[in-house]
Amino acid sequence: MWPYQEFKETVNGMECIFGEFMSADQAWEIQAVLSAHVYHFAILIVMKNLKLANHDSMVLSDPNGNLCIIHTPLVAWIVDYPEHLLVACVSLKNSPISVATAKHFGNPIPHPPIYACDIISFHKVCLAMHLNGIVVPFWMNWGDTCPSHFLTPEALHQWHKFYFDHCLQWVINIIGGKELDHHLTLLQPRIGTCSWPNRISTLKQCTSREHHELEKVLPVVTAGALPDDVLCMIWVITKFIFLTQKVYHCDETLHMLTEALWEFHHYKQSVISTGCHQGKNGLLQHFQIPKLKLAQHIVWSTHAMGATYQWSSNITERCHITHVKTPYCLSNCCDFHGQCCCFLNQQEKQSYADANALPGVNMGC
Repeated sequence: MWPYQEFKETVNGMECIFGEFMSADQAWEIQAVLSAHVYHFAILIVMKNLKLANHDSMVLSDPNGNLCIIHTPLVAWIVDYPEHLLVACVSLKNSPISVATAKHFGNPIPHPPIYACDIISFHKVCLAMHLNGIVVPFWMNWGDTCPSHFLTPEALHQWHKFYFDHCLQWVINIIGGKELDHHLTLLQPRIGTCSWPNRISTLKQCTSREHHELEKVLPVVTAGALPDDVLCMIWVITKFIFLTQKVYHCDETLHMLTEALWEFHHYKQSVISTGCHQGKNGLLQHFQIPKLKLAQHIVWSTHAMGATYQWSSNITERCHITHVKTPYCLSNCCDFHGQCCCFLNQQEKQSYADANALPGVNMGC
């Protein structure tokens, strides 16, 4: 613990008053506020020219060499839930795109979207208003940008992770991990589909394809082993996830999405009544799941931004392999940051050389 300073209003104006001590919890909270400020300040510098281009326009050439006058609005920012909160300047256990708080996450009714010193006292006021303390977000003055618009739904971190972290765990808690693994191993192997010869109940992470394949078979292999209401809930949330990934949407499909989500909320109480909704400290009597609340934003986002399949993080997640894991495996694990950067620079130079080489001439090493 160490002394900290506060600013208070006095007859002589704002004066600095040093407090006695700051606890470790206070220091951690203040550090989170300052790191969020650094994040937005850095992104603000990086995106400065894009904001200017959106306001004043810019002349750029297209692949055919034609000059075009363009604007660069902020259309979508594809991130996972923790970064959603950071970008939207919202504190933990709150919705980054609506006015819903943790106690509303299990509510089937959508909430309206968000329309956008003395650090210790400021932090306390921000927490009371469900904010994280950012007063100058990087997207401020970037046209008509609003977090409820550009924080678009994303399949991997929202729907697939919700299915894997919650729906799969509910099934395991009811029928047991060994029984589920046995059901999956009995499936006939087919070329082009994912088989499950090893145990899935102990997996901690899956690829996007494995998520898809699991969602296809889980309602089938658990039929007869789950209570009817729980099975209906698993079936409708699976239907909802596959409907969200359609390339084209119309009023009928959006109505089907809404009905599937309402049906899930109708059956969700069966998860609590069977005792399979468990947390780290035992049984849970609520559905304070942020991803479940974000699902209500899909229909609204589709009307405003188009089909959600275009906001995919598969490409950026793939970069974890090509830009991090592969270079790391080629390093000697000592000062690997610099070695990885050197490897990527060499790859870039090699690709430029191959692109500018004569046809039929390979410039690679």
